[in-house]
Amino acid sequence: MNGVTGNAIRSGPGSRAGRLMCIVALLLMALYGFSAYGDEYFSWTDENGNLHFSDSMQNVPEKYRDQIQTNTLDEKQTAPAKPPPKSAPTMPPAVKNPSVPKPPKRYEVPYKPHEGSAKRIIVTAVFNGAESADLIIDTGATSTMISPSLAKKLGLLDQDEAALIIPVGGIGGEIPAIRSIVDTIQVGGAVTRFVPVVVSPSVSKSFEGLLGLDFVSSFAVTIDAKRNVVVFEELPVDAEHPGGHDREWWSGLYKEFGTAGDYWREYRETYQTEMLDSPYANREDVQLMRFFIDYEITESGKLMDKLDRFARENAVPMTWRDY
Repeated sequence: MNGVTGNAIRSGPGSRAGRLMCIVALLLMALYGFSAYGDEYFSWTDENGNLHFSDSMQNVPEKYRDQIQTNTLDEKQTAPAKPPPKSAPTMPPAVKNPSVPKPPKRYEVPYKPHEGSAKRIIVTAVFNGAESADLIIDTGATSTMISPSLAKKLGLLDQDEAALIIPVGGIGGEIPAIRSIVDTIQVGGAVTRFVPVVVSPSVSKSFEGLLGLDFVSSFAVTIDAKRNVVVFEELPVDAEHPGGHDREWWSGLYKEFGTAGDYWREYRETYQTEMLDSPYANREDVQLMRFFIDYEITESGKLMDKLDRFARENAVPMTWRDY
């Protein structure tokens, strides 16, 4: 055995120094004297009580060989692995019950209860996410109506927009108005997409139009007159109301836009024939009328194209698009 580990440890085993020296001797033997795996070493105590170590039997005096203890130093032996710390039991993820419907979203919107002495429900609406205007809620009106000034702000009167000229009934008879489409109207948190509107002069300076059923019918509406609040509650989405509308709404718009185009195309043929056969026709009047007819055909086509796109987005049945 070479180095320090071949020497005897002379300190007494009962002393603190002796115990320390024993530990140091074992460490030195492990580092220098023995191979890394499974070599034996011998220990014995002499007549003076001193502890000795050796890795060779030849180094053990004969008188002590009958009392030697054989030990094995094995670096492969490791302390037993500590068990992993106990953790709280893992709870399975909560399973949502698909049969339980989510509560509908509700939006409370304050309103102005009067226009002078007249009782009104006037709310602020945001058009296309940009322009705000005060409108009255009128559940008796089929269509939403807006003023020409608001329509101009929204760009509905621009050349690339759809603006079909139509007659609307009033107290004094029919007056001309414009039929167009607003992308979105929002009141509070309540939003409706693709809202057909009628552009017509407003009857009051206190508001710029009215919200009709084509907006209101998308919600369950409750009026709290004590708090001056309108509550809009979203209706559940179902296959019978694609885009939030029933078959009557879809079919009605297809009939309106489609019939307008057919009417003006037929009228163009009749008018041209009559004017060509009439010796009294004024050329300027004929040109102006032809321009108006072509304009109406073009605008009704634009409205129909927009309606078709919205119908495709919402998978509206083809049978609902007939007129």
